[in-house]
Amino acid sequence: MVIHGIDRKSILLKVYRDTNMDKDFSILSKSRDAFILINLSGKIEYVSHACEPLLGYSRDSLQLIGLNQLFVTDFLNQAQTFFIGRDQEKLDNFDAQVQVIEGCTLDVNVTSIPIFFEQELLGSYLVIKDITFIKQNRIMMERENEYQTIINNLSRISEKQATAGQLAAGIAHEIRNPITAIKGFLQLLMGENVGNKIYFEIINSEIDRIEVILKELMVLAKPSKQKYERVNLKVLLDQIVTLMASQALLNNIQIIQQFDFADMWILGDMNQLKQVFINYIKNAIEAMPDGGKLEINGSPLTGGQVRISIVDQGSGIPQCILNQIGQPFFTTKENGTGLGMLVSWQIIKEHKGDLQIESDSNGTSIHVKLPVFSQE
Repeated sequence: MVIHGIDRKSILLKVYRDTNMDKDFSILSKSRDAFILINLSGKIEYVSHACEPLLGYSRDSLQLIGLNQLFVTDFLNQAQTFFIGRDQEKLDNFDAQVQVIEGCTLDVNVTSIPIFFEQELLGSYLVIKDITFIKQNRIMMERENEYQTIINNLSRISEKQATAGQLAAGIAHEIRNPITAIKGFLQLLMGENVGNKIYFEIINSEIDRIEVILKELMVLAKPSKQKYERVNLKVLLDQIVTLMASQALLNNIQIIQQFDFADMWILGDMNQLKQVFINYIKNAIEAMPDGGKLEINGSPLTGGQVRISIVDQGSGIPQCILNQIGQPFFTTKENGTGLGMLVSWQIIKEHKGDLQIESDSNGTSIHVKLPVFSQE
C-alpha cells in the first residue's frame, strides 16, 4: 500500500516518536525541559513531563488539543498550524504567549527545532521557557529609561528657561534705556506740534508695543509680583472678546461665546490673565486665515475648578510641533519671539492653574483650568 501526503508524514512522525521519545532517547532532557512535539497540522503529538507544572495541563490533556488551543492565536499563522512569520523548516527562537489552565496567559520563549526523518519535514520540537520574570524586568528597565529620558528633557528645558531668563533680563535692560529716551523726545515734539500728528501716534503706539514685549521678557527674567484680587470671570472674558472682536471681524471670524456660569469669581491678576487669553485668542485667529468660527466656552468643574476652552477651526498643529510648544524661543511664526506661550503657561502656573492643548486636522483646542475663588 502506498501512502501519500500528510497521512504518510503523520505515520512517519508517529514512528519517529515511538522509536525515540518512548524509549527515553531525546536531544532534550525529559525531566528538565518543557517541550512539545507537533505535526505539520499543528496537533500536539508528544508532551514532556516538565510541561505539566508549567502549563497546568496534564500530559494526556495536552495531547488531545492543537497548537491553537495552547498558544494565543494572535501568534499563529492563518491556518493556525504554526507561528506567524516563522519558517518551520529552520531553527528559530522567539517570544509568544500560552493559555494556561487557570484561564490566564503566560509569557514564554519558544525555541522551534524542525524534525526531519527520512529527509522529510515531519513537524517541530517546541521548547517552552517561562519568561514572565525576564519580561517584567525588561518592562521595568524600559520604564526606567523612559523616566530618565523625561528627567533629562525636563532638565534641559529648565536650563533653557534659565538661559532665557538671563538673556531676557539683558535684552530688556539694554532696550529700556533708549526707548525711555525716544519716548521722552517724542512727547516734546508732540507738545511743540512739530510734524504730522498721525505719525506721532503711530510712533507712540509702536513704542508702547515694544514696552509690552519688554514686560514679557521681564516676566521670564524675574516674574513680577502679581496684584491678586477677586476677578469676575465672565466680565473678564467679555472684555477680552470685545477687545479682540475687531481683529476677528477683519479676518472673517465669528466668535461664539458659551458660558455655563453668570457669576463666578477667581483670584488672580486681571492684567496677566487678560494677557494669557488674548494671546490664545490671537493665536486661534491666526490659525484660521480663511475665516471660520472661534468658540470660547466656560464651564465649572468638580473640585472647585473652572475650565475655559478656546476652540478654533484651523488646520491643526502637527504632533511633532505640539510637543515643543512652550519651550523657550520655539515658534512657527516668521516674526515670533517664541516667548508668548511660555509666558502664558508661566502665568497660569502662578495662578495654580493647568493647561491642556489638543489638536488634529479639524482644529486646536486650548483648555485652561483655574481654581474658583471661595470666600469660605
